Amino acid sequence: MNRETKLGDGVANELKEEINRELSSTAKSFIRILFAYLNDKVQGIDFDDLLGKLSKKDEDEIMSLWSSQLVEEGLVPSGYGGLPNDLLIDNLHQTGYVDGLYSGYVLAMISLVDNNAPRELIASVKDDLFPKPIALRYRDRHELVSRLDDENYRWVKCLTKDDPAD
Repeated sequence: MNRETKLGDGVANELKEEINRELSSTAKSFIRILFAYLNDKVQGIDFDDLLGKLSKKDEDEIMSLWSSQLVEEGLVPSGYGGLPNDLLIDNLHQTGYVDGLYSGYVLAMISLVDNNAPRELIASVKDDLFPKPIALRYRDRHELVSRLDDENYRWVKCLTKDDPAD
């Protein structure tokens, strides 16, 4: 087969490649300049003033978008997507979980008193439990529940009110 090189063969492809390299280089330079400019402008923005000009609806929408983005990126659990700012922060701080632990403590104390538990037992439970739910923040509630799987406590899960006392 006879292969002849013709005038202009491959020139168009090389020109396209060169144009693409130059456009890419120019675009990268433009983006660097644009973001340097925006960075300078952002440094001078009074965010308190800017936020003061947003309506409550705007703030809620921004926070909803933000929490949805955090869910999308896997930074917070999916159930937190779309939560307003105050609920998102409360959930991230596990405020509800700590409140739940405290409520459980209160219910346990009420149950002990209602079932005529000895005062020494009530005092012992109070002294042992009261500071823990308040002071501890468990990232995973299963950490606390799993304590009942320890051999010292396993029997508690099976215990009923009708079981004879030891």
